Amino acid sequence: MFKLKRSSCTYCRLCMLACTAAHEPGLQSVKMARIHIEDDWPEVSGIEVCVACKEQLCIMTCPEEALAWRDHIVLDQAKCTKCHECVDACPYRGIMVHPESDYPLICDTCGGRFSCVNTCPTGAIARR
Repeated sequence: MFKLKRSSCTYCRLCMLACTAAHEPGLQSVKMARIHIEDDWPEVSGIEVCVACKEQLCIMTCPEEALAWRDHIVLDQAKCTKCHECVDACPYRGIMVHPESDYPLICDTCGGRFSCVNTCPTGAIARR
């Protein structure tokens, strides 16, 4: 799904704003983004997003089978109990939690539009 070049990230968080705008029209909050830029200076920063890993530990870990693969991870909210086991299972820290609904937030490529990729001014995140 993504090719990440962390050394090119300037921590501008435009990708996070683009993601939120694509999923939460009218809101300008990075808290609802499915991609996060961690800048915990002096620690090494990182781009946290679902990278569509081969292991798919989030799907295997979900006790309710609320996650499925369909060109990206898909959440069935009707099955989800908000246990967040998928969040804990992700080795890439690619699953966030919606601050209001408490459901997992997982990249869905913005319906194939890849808003974060199209917004990133440095190419730190690109389609693979």
